[in-house]
Parts: sequence; C-alpha cells; structure tokens
Amino acid sequence: MRTPLRDTWTYRIAAFLVVGVVFTACGDDSPDPAPVPDAGTEVDAGTEVDAGSDDAGVPDAGDNEPDAGSGDGGEPDAGTSCEPSSVTDLLDNGEWDPRFSIGGVSGMDGHVPHIYDLAKTPSGDLLATGYFRWFGAQASTPLIRHQDGQWRPEPRTWSQEIPGGAGFSAVAAKDDTTLALATNDTFGDRGGEVWIQSPDGVQVIGHFTGLVRTMAYVRDELWVAGQFQLEENGAIGLAIWDGTAWKLPPGGPADGSVYELMLQGDDVWVGGAFTRVGGISSNKVAKWNGSRWESYNFPIAGNGVYALTLGDDGTLYAGGTFAYDFNADGVGSIARWNGVRWEMLDGGVSTGFYPGVVTDLVFNQGKLHVGGCFNFVNGQGYGNPLALQANALALWSPESGWENWPQAISPNRTVWYAPSFCGDEPPVTFAVWEVPIQRFLLDGDRIYVAGTLPSIDGAASQSIVSYEGGQWRAEGAEPGHGLSGGAQMLAVGGEQCTVHALGDISHAGGAAVPRTVLQFTDAGWQALGELPDMECLDLAVNAQGDIYVACIDWDSVQSQLLTWSGTEWTSLGDLSAHGFISKLTLDSLGRPWLTSMVESTSRVVRWTGTQFELVADGLDGPVFALALRPENDDPDRPAFVVAGEFTHAGEVPARRIAHWNGTTFEALGDGLTTSPITAAYGPNGIFASTNHEQDMDGNPVQGRLMLGHWDGTAWRELATPENGMPGPLNEEQGGVHSFRKLAFAGTDLVVVGTIFPADGGPTHAYVFNGERFLPIGGGVSALTMDDIALTPDGIWLGGNIAEAGRGENLLPTVGMAHFRRRAAAP
Repeated sequence: MRTPLRDTWTYRIAAFLVVGVVFTACGDDSPDPAPVPDAGTEVDAGTEVDAGSDDAGVPDAGDNEPDAGSGDGGEPDAGTSCEPSSVTDLLDNGEWDPRFSIGGVSGMDGHVPHIYDLAKTPSGDLLATGYFRWFGAQASTPLIRHQDGQWRPEPRTWSQEIPGGAGFSAVAAKDDTTLALATNDTFGDRGGEVWIQSPDGVQVIGHFTGLVRTMAYVRDELWVAGQFQLEENGAIGLAIWDGTAWKLPPGGPADGSVYELMLQGDDVWVGGAFTRVGGISSNKVAKWNGSRWESYNFPIAGNGVYALTLGDDGTLYAGGTFAYDFNADGVGSIARWNGVRWEMLDGGVSTGFYPGVVTDLVFNQGKLHVGGCFNFVNGQGYGNPLALQANALALWSPESGWENWPQAISPNRTVWYAPSFCGDEPPVTFAVWEVPIQRFLLDGDRIYVAGTLPSIDGAASQSIVSYEGGQWRAEGAEPGHGLSGGAQMLAVGGEQCTVHALGDISHAGGAAVPRTVLQFTDAGWQALGELPDMECLDLAVNAQGDIYVACIDWDSVQSQLLTWSGTEWTSLGDLSAHGFISKLTLDSLGRPWLTSMVESTSRVVRWTGTQFELVADGLDGPVFALALRPENDDPDRPAFVVAGEFTHAGEVPARRIAHWNGTTFEALGDGLTTSPITAAYGPNGIFASTNHEQDMDGNPVQGRLMLGHWDGTAWRELATPENGMPGPLNEEQGGVHSFRKLAFAGTDLVVVGTIFPADGGPTHAYVFNGERFLPIGGGVSALTMDDIALTPDGIWLGGNIAEAGRGENLLPTVGMAHFRRRAAAP
C-alpha cells in the first residue's frame, strides 16, 4: 500500500499552520544569537573556488571553476573534496536510501505515530492498531499482528476507504479471522465508522460522532465503548452490535462516555464518565453480571474512570482523572474498592502540585502496574519527602505500597510532533487518546505498553514496547539506521568522507546513544564519547578527520571549542576574552573560524593552530551566519560574509549583512530588509535567505529575499516561478517559503527549508543549478529541515524528517535522509 506524498500531516493541516498553530511549518525561522547551527560540508568549507576578486571593493558573482588547490609548506592540506562529482547526474540517477527506518511503527511527517489499542485473538495472536503507515521500511495498513513470535503488518488491504485516512482507535477479535475496528480521523471532525473485517471483506456496520476507545466481544456480541454517539440508534458512550442490528445496553443506555470495558468470566465491568447505565444509577463504574447491572458508585469528582483491573484477591482498582480536591492536596486518579466504598490508593499519582492521570492498569505477579501522565506517586510531588519520582509508569503492591517500575526511564526523542495532553483536559479535546502511555496488554507475564512513546530505556521501538522479567524489549518492526530524534547538525570529513551527526538524539539504529557526535560507517552508527554537560551549538569536521564542536558551558558561563582526541573531548583553549560562540565553520585548510559576541558586539575569531586570534570586530548585533570564500590568495586571510541583526560592521553602515575583503568590512548594497536565516559563499558569489516579517500595521515587509544572490552590484531574488520555484501553499493567507540551509556542490546550490508548493509538488529539498530549481528525489516530508552534508555518493539531510520520495518511491527515513546514486540491479 502506497500513499501519495500530498497525504501528509503538514499538507492536511496547512490552513492551521499559516495562522501559526505550528509556526515552523509555514512561517520562517526566528533569529537567535545562537540558533540551531550550520554544520557539515558547508558552502564555506568546500573546495577552493574563485568568487570574484577583492580589488573591486565588493565581490562579484564569480565565474571560475573549482580548484582543490594545495596547502603551502607547513600548512595543513585542504584534503580531497567530498562533494558529489555531478549533482545533475545524481538527480537524474539517484534514489532515497531505504536503510533509515526505525523499530516499532512510523508514519507521515507531523503528528506522532500512535498505537491506540491492543487486543488478543482466541488463538493467542496479538493485534495493535492506531495511526501509522510504516512497519520498518515496509508500507503497512494501520494494523499489525504478532504471530509465531514476530510482528508483521496485517496482510489484508482494504477496498474500503478509512474515513479521514488516519487509522483506527480500537480493535477487537471475535475469532482469528473476524475483527472489529473503529476508524479514527486524527485531523478532521471527530467521528468514524465501525467495521467488521472477515475473510469476506469489510462490512461497515455503524457510524458515529466522537471517538471509540475500546471494544470487546461478549458472547458473540460486540460491545463498543468511548466518547461518542452512534448514528444508527443514538446510543451514547456504549452500544452493542448483536450481529444484525445495534441495540442499547441491557436495561437502558449510558448517559455519558464509557472509556473502559473489562471482561472477567461472565462479568463486564464498565468505567467512564456516566451517572446512569442499564437503568441504574452508578457514577463512573458499574458491572453487568450477565443478567443484571450492579452499582459500584464512584463519588470522587473528575473527568472519569479510564482504566479498571482486578487484583489477585479480586480487589477492584480504578484509574483515570479524579481527586477529592484538585487544588488542595494535588493527588488522586487511582483508587480501590474496599468492599463497601472507593478509597484513594496510598496518595495516588501527581504531576507535582496537581493530580496526575492514569490511563491503564494491569495486575501481574502480585503488583499493580500503573501507566498514564504523572511525575510522582505516593503523594504530592513538591515538598513531600515521601513522594517517589515516576515518569508515567509505576508499581504498587498491597504489601509494600508504591515503588519504581524498573528501568522505566524515557528521556527518549522523536522527530514527530506529540500533543502535550495529559488526559485531564476538558473532554471536548479527546485528550485521553493523546497521552503517550496509552494502553497495556498482559500476555502471560509479558506486559505490552502502547501509545505515542518513542521508546523506554534501551527499547527503541516507536509506539510499542514490552516488559518482562525486569527488562524492556523493543517490539514491532526491527530497526534500520533511523534516529530517535533529528540530526540537527551534520558534517563530513576524514579520508572516507564520513558523515557525522549531532542533535537531540536518544537512539541510533535502535541502540541507545549518549549525547555526542555520531559517525555513520559501513557497520552503522558509531557513538563517540559523551560530550561534557554543555549546550552544544555547532559541528564541523575537516578533511583530516578533526572533529570540532562549539559549546557553551553554563556552569562557568563561557564558550568552549571542543575537539575529539580519539579517547575524550578536550578544549582547544581559553575563549573567555571572546564571549559566547554563535557560529562555527572551517577555512579551506580545515581550521576553525568562529563568530562570537561580547556584550552587544559580535566579532570573527580564528584558530591559528596554537591560539585564538581576533580577525574582525565591531558588528553591533548578533551574527547568525558566517561563510568564508572558498578560494583566497592567502588562506590565512580569506574573504568572508557575515549576516545577522546588526546595522554596522565597524565604521561601515551595513544592514544585516557585510563582506570582509581580507582587511576591512564593506557593505553589500542596501543590505537585507528582513532578518537573515543563513548565508552562503560559493563559486557564484554570495547568497542569503531571510525571514518573512510584518510591519507595525501587520503588512508584509517589502523587499524580503526568500533566496537572494548578490550579483556584484545588487541583490536579485532567485526563488521565483520563472526559475522553477513554485509558489507557496496558501500564499493569499500568508504562506511563504523559507530556506534554512544552503550548501554548494560545485556551482550547484543545495537548499532545504520550509517549502510547501501550492501545486502539491515536492517539498523542502531542492537544487538550484544556476538556472532552475530542481527537486531532490520528489522531496522530503519533515517538520524541520536543519542541515545538509555532501559526500561523493550523494546528499545527506538532517532534521525532524519522517519520509522522502513520492508515490511508489515514497519511503520512511527517520531523523536523516540520504539521496544516493541508484544502486545497480543485481
């Protein structure tokens, strides 16, 4: 099953993006004195080319061919170029690398993949369903099955269209081949259909507004529960399909939502937000014993009961969002039935000052396993020495009370947008469906945990993991080389032109990694030693393989330029006199150059090999971009361009961009009318991209350059329809393109950013060949595009990337994308 590229999260919510629901998708990048940095094989660290002479005062557009050059005696060698030999040939004969999938399941760009529900068939197969469309590198329906010891996509494809195209929120199995499914539209008005899938095909048996949370077969009848109203008979919260028609619960309807169904022998327990069900009064919890309803009236205030389970001794436990006083004691949301009434369980769960939320419960091996949205158990978190920290998972036993769930740590990252719902928001938001820890399923002694979680501990499998015997295990698809988190910084260097990555990454290729630089080799990702506890802003690697990372040490409140010795990270030297680093790049011989800021003034500094040396000073504002001219008569004194939020470069008036000719600053015409995002210096001259901004009256600032080229006398906009760049989506509502990174391969300019063509064409990644913009491999689907690196075998892109390609060539590529020369057929 393949899905066209236009069916992406960002396209489907584009109208919302324009007005700022997700600013990064249709807006521009806000300037920052230390933005997410340039890195990798940048325009200013490539092969030596002439970009115009200095004697004209202002650089011309340049017209010479690249020349690798050679170092002077005693100087470092520039090394071999890592650029592709021909970008044009690569675009004509390239393909996206399929190796960068992840474990578990994955989906389109934007909204995080989600497993909403788990079920077991009579023969013991496990089912998982939700919102996803990839199983490893394989296209998948939003339903997977665990059979004979391994997960695989449910092999059926449906002629029946899923309303909204998102997936399913609930699943139940009548037998091994007959399943009930409730559809879910993540993006549109909440509503859907109830399906029966059998060997004969799909039968749509019901339609509803709202969402279904759980379903179960009870003596061959399908019970459907959730926050919904069924169109066919008007049932609210709970409806029953008897095989031919819909009916109300025995005795009468529920008068509110039903979030939980628990089956125990002939008994059916229901939990929710109702006050009556089956003709009896019973607040939030009731039981159908096969012949009549029994009340377990739950008087504690709150949104409702989301989970029920029974202990080994038959004690009934309830979880959800409830408290005696939401503002006073800050605890609640888990209770037990003592045989007469409900009582809060040992201080409950807390987010700190307020009660937490419990989304599911399971009792196993004498302990109650608790999942949801909470930070503490055993009382209010702050100022309470008895409270235990807990990251959404905890254990409780009748003998010893609360304890930590072993290894239940998840400082784990994802490239997708995860709504920050906890489950205690107003019911109209359907918040409980978006809690990261969503569902448990007990199979023997193994507990499956599902939701939007990217991983737990070392088990990196998006949306589903399992726990048994004190160990967490990955579930779903086997991982490829994809990343948990995006590669915000890329660099290429060393004799083998090795790709290096740095970013907010917790797992690479399914393995947990420290916060450090990763190297991609034939064996996959290799992590260097953990970086010091600093904020690291930029990455660069030279042809000799020297690795540099620019960081700020907030403990000592100063910048450090770190290098990898082969065994540890060491500082190059004292930078305290130069303030805080904002940008890092390399000169043509592989030596670091920096921009930094001292109080309100920025400067350019270089590393001579023994010390930091001031090159230029007097920029009266922060610098966002530094790009060196690739070819210079004296490699110690290259020309360069800086861009930022300044008005003067030394004594020279220069609005937001200035050129250093080797001895002095000079203006580039009237400068830039809006804040710059990035700049590049290549064989064809100087290029800059800027933000879309509005004046005090709310009107767009005129003269903004999406991608401007300094032709030697004036700035010229390149990103025009005449040059092959299609107009932006929803342009009339303020939709714009913005280019975040630029990198030269010879005279071709690789550009990435927020690019949403109005015609539904390729997104986010293009090459400008001097005449036209050409898409890279059908485009990339991503929340952010953060960096570019070039190697002889292709173009590497980093960011919050989920997919690449179009149509039949669409594939998952998570955190990283690599467009390579097409592999020869065997």
